[in-house]
Amino acid sequence: MNRIAWIDNLRVMTIILVVILHTGVTYSGIGGWYYIENHEVDLFSRIFFAFFQTFTQAYFMSLLFMVSGYFTRHSLEKKGPGRFLAGRLKRLGIPLLVYIFIVHALAVKLAYPDLDLASWYARGIRDLSFLSWTGPLWFVEALLIFTIVYVAVYLAFRKCRFSLKFRFTLPVVAILILVITLLAFTLRLVYPIGTDFSNLQFGFFSAYIVMFITGILAHTSGLFESISLQEGKRWLLVSLGVGIPAWILVIYFSGAIEGDQQLMGGMNWSAFFYALWESFFCVTFIIALTGLFRHKVNRGGKFQQFLSDQAFGVFVFHAPVLIGITVLLKAWHAWPVLKFFAVFPVAVTAAFALSWLIRRVKPFRKVFS
Repeated sequence: MNRIAWIDNLRVMTIILVVILHTGVTYSGIGGWYYIENHEVDLFSRIFFAFFQTFTQAYFMSLLFMVSGYFTRHSLEKKGPGRFLAGRLKRLGIPLLVYIFIVHALAVKLAYPDLDLASWYARGIRDLSFLSWTGPLWFVEALLIFTIVYVAVYLAFRKCRFSLKFRFTLPVVAILILVITLLAFTLRLVYPIGTDFSNLQFGFFSAYIVMFITGILAHTSGLFESISLQEGKRWLLVSLGVGIPAWILVIYFSGAIEGDQQLMGGMNWSAFFYALWESFFCVTFIIALTGLFRHKVNRGGKFQQFLSDQAFGVFVFHAPVLIGITVLLKAWHAWPVLKFFAVFPVAVTAAFALSWLIRRVKPFRKVFS
């Protein structure tokens, strides 16, 4: 497909947020990452990081899955199942293998300099724990799985061709929120937030699956094109106007600030209302961003093209870049929020520079694009 500027810009923004979020995890201790500098922070820092990380987590990867789904159907119908699947295996599989066997090892060594890398590597191969060495590229692994499943469904029902037309009306939005909420609540009975299976956090997968399907349907239904600028602005006000006070209420009454973990999952009201809040913000904020970017951030240019070209490389290689910077600065004893704001611009810039350098090597240009 021809490049669509506003979707490119959305993708670049989301990948930059990935780097920023991992910087937040480094200095907050909320979430999992290779190198965590602070496991305990002051109350203000804890609230700040919890606010930023939970709001970002609620929508940003779901947005990437939706964008991926949008291009999947067109590519499948254009190339045919065999050629399409072979292309996806190459396009997603090679970077995934590079990360598992090279980038992950480098990230671990930077975080733990005294580690005997050879014995660690051998043990990982022997006990198959290398299957969990996907780091941020769990997204690529999950996308590959989603793609294979979609091709299987496409082949099974290819004779029953239909096109579902729908718009983001209030009932449709309510149904999406309810479906994601119920699936998330159910999944978190088995896989609470913070747990994983081979680095796949199934507790978040309900939104990923639903938004991937939404992206597939959006391609033929004209769903994105139907969102006006006014609707984008309206959904932005709804997402923030309802989402922020609702988050405060859920966090306060669940006791999360004091360390209560009930909202992470389980048969309790805290877990249900947190799943409901997360699903609400995910759907409404993604609709808002889609409308606003399509109408207001729909321009390209040399700089935008540069960012877009390097974005996937940033996604693949940012872990050792960020870890290297934060380890170098660990002797700087400063307020965690201050270090966060000082480090993430450097990490983002360095990750784009590294991606550009790697992609200067011709064989790597297509692999990491």
